[in-house]
Amino acid sequence: MTKVIPLGVFVRVNEFVEGLVHADEPAGRSAGEGQELRVRILEVDRARRRVRLGLAG
Repeated sequence: MTKVIPLGVFVRVNEFVEGLVHADEPAGRSAGEGQELRVRILEVDRARRRVRLGLAG
């Protein structure tokens, strides 16, 4: 995880991509910077260059 903000947490997926785990997800409220999370890609918005992530089961 790279950054915690009120909206959720940003997670580095690979060297070039970061995505957001929204605060509605449990880790969005309790995770800290540097912590590793298993995530899955929920949505890719190429036009806005955004990736929405959710916690992997």
